[in-house]
Amino acid sequence: MSLNEDEQSHSLFHQTSHPINERSKLNEEYLNKYETWKTQPGMAQIKLEFIDFDHEIRFKIEHLSETDKKLVTDTNNETNPAEEPKKKKFKGQNKKHLEINARSASNYNDHQLCYFVIRGGIANCSYQSNCKHSHDLTTYLSRRPTDIDSKCYMFDTYGQCQFGILCRFGQAHIDPVTGQNIIVLRPNQIYIEPLNKLPPLLKHLLRRKKYDYTLADRLVRIANKQITKLNVAKRNNPSTTDDDKANEKHHDDNDVGEKEDRSLVDIYYSALKKTDPNPIEASETENVKTDVPVNDGDQQQEQTSRPVPFRTLGAITDVDMIRLKPREKVRIDFNRRLYLAPLTTVGNLPFRRICKEYGCEITCGEMSMTTSLLQGQQQEFALLRRHPSETIFGIQLCGSFVDTMTRTVQMLEENFDYDFIDINCACPIDLVYKKGAGCAITRRTIDFERICRSISCLSTRPITIKLRTGIFTNENNAHEIISLAKSWKSEHDDNHVVDLFTLHGRSKEMRYSKSADWNYVDQCAKLSDPIPLYGVGDIYSFEDYYQKLNETNVSGCMIARGALIKPWLFTEIKEQHAWDISASERFDMLKRYANYGLEHWGSDHSGIERTRRFLLEWISFLYRYIPVGLLERLPHRLNERPPYFFGRNDLETLMASKLCSDWVKLTELLLGKVSSDFQFLPKHKANAYG
Repeated sequence: MSLNEDEQSHSLFHQTSHPINERSKLNEEYLNKYETWKTQPGMAQIKLEFIDFDHEIRFKIEHLSETDKKLVTDTNNETNPAEEPKKKKFKGQNKKHLEINARSASNYNDHQLCYFVIRGGIANCSYQSNCKHSHDLTTYLSRRPTDIDSKCYMFDTYGQCQFGILCRFGQAHIDPVTGQNIIVLRPNQIYIEPLNKLPPLLKHLLRRKKYDYTLADRLVRIANKQITKLNVAKRNNPSTTDDDKANEKHHDDNDVGEKEDRSLVDIYYSALKKTDPNPIEASETENVKTDVPVNDGDQQQEQTSRPVPFRTLGAITDVDMIRLKPREKVRIDFNRRLYLAPLTTVGNLPFRRICKEYGCEITCGEMSMTTSLLQGQQQEFALLRRHPSETIFGIQLCGSFVDTMTRTVQMLEENFDYDFIDINCACPIDLVYKKGAGCAITRRTIDFERICRSISCLSTRPITIKLRTGIFTNENNAHEIISLAKSWKSEHDDNHVVDLFTLHGRSKEMRYSKSADWNYVDQCAKLSDPIPLYGVGDIYSFEDYYQKLNETNVSGCMIARGALIKPWLFTEIKEQHAWDISASERFDMLKRYANYGLEHWGSDHSGIERTRRFLLEWISFLYRYIPVGLLERLPHRLNERPPYFFGRNDLETLMASKLCSDWVKLTELLLGKVSSDFQFLPKHKANAYG
């Protein structure tokens, strides 16, 4: 933040452009409006002194696309001058927001500098004079754009900035003569990189389709055979007696696939004994096989993050000597934990760090498509990033085929760090639904069972399932899925395949137009026992949280949109009181998010613009927050909309604005001015509360 921008933000803290209303000075028309709003359903009750009765309906077209600008202008010109100009309504999801936002993003990565020069290590460039990138720092210094600010968050915090001369805050750590990146080591503050970065070797193997999925493919074949036999047996002989089931247990262990009462894990290891000459060694070594030469052992070991037995240094523990079999899963206590829902676009790593600071206990990454992961797409693997502060972290997978899901879990199990896997059966997006994933997978119960059983046998982490009440309104089927999944057990230890259900109290068709059906969530929670079930929907205050927790049989509540609008909701739940957070505290929260974004996406031009766009996406939810001090009654409900109001200072008023142009002003206070051709359209339109 530059000096002028800092002064501007401080002035907003203390200025109040709009005087507070006094009842004695208001005319009868305004008072009647106020009384009507108090009794109108779905309307948030704002104190009389903060209501903006004279609000001018305005629609700024400053950062809209040319098509939308023309449409708004034509609509306003066609109206009668005596009438109030109509406001163009934006509803639902912006399906072209990516195209519009990308159109205004200029390519500033034309510096052509060598990677090693940027990081400050020219001598490390293996190509030297043959390098196709430039090593000339002085030439780039002559045309380097002006810095946004003189203070770099990464340098001030950790003593080094990995973006070197490209950093737009680089005055403090760039030599103005040579352009070299200055590093000041600080022992007390060591930069810890996020976990789950995509290893180069793994990326190479995935893109060339050379990753070895023998384990996953073999398990899928066994699962398909067993589930098919079970379904045929049930269809042909629905009244199987207990004596028949008991007799099956005396079959020889070599009859792989013939014993219906055995778990897939036992069948799999029996198959290994028949095919592998040394099953003990096979179970202790990694299942990753590549086309890299045998003598290149270091690269093969790079592909997996698991410790290889008997090759570690230091004290040997049970974890080093005894590798967990899939039947020996790590268990997580899910009872009454504060769980942040996986949120597409806005549930990124910087946002999860903010929620962790406010008391969130369980976090989950954004929805990842299995087909994209298996193709080695960099942007999809970015969704798996985990910050060290995330103590319990899950990866959410979305897919429609048992082979892709199982292969993905094998690849994750061998290369990445996470605590549980969440299977997305709740995504309502049509693009996902038409591919048979998301909500659609619950309509294919046989495929769904194959996926869950195969993943459970392969993974040493818990498996959770996220559901909606159903596809269509008034046609709930979540109870059927829960009852079916509850019956999937491992015979040897009687453990369930699924460790947790999370149920959103709305159908795919309903989306966010109505309140969540917590009565149905309660019914499903009773049915799922002893497997824990978390309810999702309309949790916006600590009163909502404890009411749902005490009046239903759920094991906890997952928080989604409530955390987007007020991330400090986790603190309110822990302390059990409403927090009247000030505008300056909220602005400091945005400043922390911007710093975390620069740390995560980079402090060069492309990183700043990426941080700005994700921050704008978040502000498209944040503006819906109504300060506690302005409300007539508590608690405020999630879907209640307020009349036009002004805040206790200009910054609070600016943060409550519905205009994209005002959101851009907030980002300019943190990340500098935008270019003249900058355009932004949120994924969910500005006035849509869903």
